[in-house]
Amino acid sequence: MNLAVIDLEKGTKNLITNFKDKQATQPTWANDDRILFRVDDDGKESFALYAVNRDGSDPVILASGYSKVATNSEVNARFRDILRRNKKDPRTLYVLAHIERIDWPDVARLDLKTGRMTVVARAPGDVERYVLDHNDEVRFALVTQGRNRRVLYRDGAGKEWQELTSRDVDEAGWEPVVFDGDNKTVLVWSDLGGRTTRALYRYDTAKKQLGELVVADDTYDIVIPNAESFARSHQIIFDSSKSRIVGIGYYADRLRFHWLDPEIAAIHQQVEASLPDTVHSIRQISEDGSRIIFTSYSDRDPGVYYLFDKPRKKLSEIAVISPKVDPDQMAPVKRVTFNARDGLKLHGYLTLPKGREPKKLPLILHPHGGPYGPRDDWTYNAEVQFYANRGYAVLQVDYRGSGGYGRQFEIAGYKRWGLEMQDDLSDGVKWAIAEGIADPAKVVISGASYGGYATMAGLTFTPELYCAGINYVGVTDLEMMIPKAAPAERMWWRHSRLGDLTKREDKERIQKTSPVNFADRIRVPVLMAYGKNDPRVVIEHGYDMESALKKAGKTYKMIIEPDEGHGFRKEEQQIAFYREVDAFLESVVGRPGRVDVGGLKVVEPPAKAKR
Repeated sequence: MNLAVIDLEKGTKNLITNFKDKQATQPTWANDDRILFRVDDDGKESFALYAVNRDGSDPVILASGYSKVATNSEVNARFRDILRRNKKDPRTLYVLAHIERIDWPDVARLDLKTGRMTVVARAPGDVERYVLDHNDEVRFALVTQGRNRRVLYRDGAGKEWQELTSRDVDEAGWEPVVFDGDNKTVLVWSDLGGRTTRALYRYDTAKKQLGELVVADDTYDIVIPNAESFARSHQIIFDSSKSRIVGIGYYADRLRFHWLDPEIAAIHQQVEASLPDTVHSIRQISEDGSRIIFTSYSDRDPGVYYLFDKPRKKLSEIAVISPKVDPDQMAPVKRVTFNARDGLKLHGYLTLPKGREPKKLPLILHPHGGPYGPRDDWTYNAEVQFYANRGYAVLQVDYRGSGGYGRQFEIAGYKRWGLEMQDDLSDGVKWAIAEGIADPAKVVISGASYGGYATMAGLTFTPELYCAGINYVGVTDLEMMIPKAAPAERMWWRHSRLGDLTKREDKERIQKTSPVNFADRIRVPVLMAYGKNDPRVVIEHGYDMESALKKAGKTYKMIIEPDEGHGFRKEEQQIAFYREVDAFLESVVGRPGRVDVGGLKVVEPPAKAKR
């Protein structure tokens, strides 16, 4: 992947990078002429920060990947993340950096020419997130120490920090999200007052109290995580020409919007009318408010960038994300609900292959990663479409522990790996069978990260349900996920979510729910894939599981990519991996049926004498 700049007046596209063996990712404007982007590092997740002019000139490396072993002289190695542009000084921008202390992130100004960083706000503790106002003053800091979570506030630079609230991380509370244009009112999420889901409120910094409810949903959280991050800022829609927040995007059954400005609401409604059955997300509004960039996508379309010209009331196409994907050839995704065996209501998504009657289909159960925080969504998913194209129904279940359904739903998954969390997935399979959708003899489980763990747990603890499993960078040994030498104050998360190995009942549960200990129970073929540089699920999870499978005499295939990490980023490796997946599924289930996609002929293997 490389970067190109599109001239909206001329319609020209200029390629400004030319990487052959690296990926250019997360591009953003530092000012009107300078572009920042990250460059991958073979999966190690210590991305370097690059800068280049919009015509491709003057490329420089501003910061190497953040490292906790950096010395004081390695200033740039302490860069962590971009916060926002500096409109007052286009030569600098605001960043997170570990300068004063290697374990606490400060707010600093980064010089775009020299790469030098200067602290503007020292961390008042182990800050998880800062909130800046529209004058670029650091006003809020969310500080976590062990299980204690504090919201700190100050009136501006040089003022003393004061504590507004303190709570246990798993208790109800509120946290700041973003300032409105008056620099006095803050949007905060809160689940105080007996709420089962998190809602968005206004907070008055002068009175120090919660104000009016802005938007709420009884099923879904209204949470905009990491709102100061460039990558997520499109969920809070700010119009500089009006100096206020005009809309809020949040994930319900799909990405939904709550509009605070009637003009923007009318424009959005107009776009929706012209492109129905599509999510239209406002990515950016120009400084003068005259132009709006939309990203429009659906369950069957990776998306298109559009430019809306307000004065001319014209919507024009900028770029198609995946031009060779024909949405009409893709499979529709629908929201489903069912009850778990203990009565808990579960949500998920079902994708049915085109051109096939939805009865007794081969099924792929596709659990998402995380597990805590992430959830599935109504969007285009290339992997799901790949499976549906091969004739499979695909079921994605938001099992307990998934994010977005309220604090208690997530807490219900704590320490329940391989237990109720796995039961939710099994109950999803049984629901699909009872509905007549799935063929009970042709159910495959496939997932990545935690989804890879769920794959191996399904094959070991409920082997009767599945005819095959695909474990992509999955956890296999829970004990390996709990470092024995880490500082106690940083272990609370692992202990509360996974378990404490110093406690006998936790250790026994962890051993009993680690698939690596039960390879002998697996009855069906397994395909496994790992990146050797993975910093999240270290390669030993794959090595140890492979050894256990080999010792038990089981049928498996292992793929290890030496220059990849937590999921394969390079297109060549992705294509090679899914060719293996395709062949693996054919060897186990056969060919349920395929369709041509995007006008490209699918090349079938030579016919065999007996098939």
